Amino acid sequence: MTSWFDDEVSALERRTLSAQGSVNPILFYGSSSFTLWHDIEQHFPGYNVVNHGFGGSTLADCIQYFDRLVVPIAPRMVVVYAGDNDLADGASPEAVLSRVATLVRRKRDALGAVPMAFVSIKVSPARFAIMHRIAYTNLIVERALFEQQDVRFVDITRRMVGRGMGSLLELYSEDPLHMNRDGYRVLARSLFEYITGIERHAGDLRVGTALAHPAWRDPPERDAMPDALSVC
Repeated sequence: MTSWFDDEVSALERRTLSAQGSVNPILFYGSSSFTLWHDIEQHFPGYNVVNHGFGGSTLADCIQYFDRLVVPIAPRMVVVYAGDNDLADGASPEAVLSRVATLVRRKRDALGAVPMAFVSIKVSPARFAIMHRIAYTNLIVERALFEQQDVRFVDITRRMVGRGMGSLLELYSEDPLHMNRDGYRVLARSLFEYITGIERHAGDLRVGTALAHPAWRDPPERDAMPDALSVC
């Protein structure tokens, strides 16, 4: 188990403690796909969201720091993205599934029935060499979580890959491992659908009135019309 995240974890702890309105948030927890989501609040207006992504982390790291980064803030929902770094480090799909199960148990022991979402592992251009292991991992995790009442599998991978290979590449930055703004729109749309689905059973999770529409509903930048034509 690595310890080089300690400084980053400590910084996240300090930031959350000093932030206003961070009581019972929707917590985003996991690796750099969350760390680099700098405009996350704009995609979920009216919701209290806290981003505890720490770059390069694995599911094993998420388990290690769960008591520091998740439990103390008593989230009303936990959204997890992790697993691709585990596979890239050589972990088997079965090992990833075992780590998911461990994280679910930790959540239940500490937070009870608080909803938890596991976001599917994305197929990034940098990870094409292990895309079959990614697909199998997503399959067995989705099957394992299918009948769980408090934990859901949120599939962004089919939505991304279903667009075709050319469109998939357009969702990633020059760094072929991480999503660009259009990729984050796909992620946000899927998570917004999950959150509103939970609200139908658990009640409204918003803490205020949304003063703007979710950013994921904005058109992709490459399709945007020039300002001079926007009033036509």
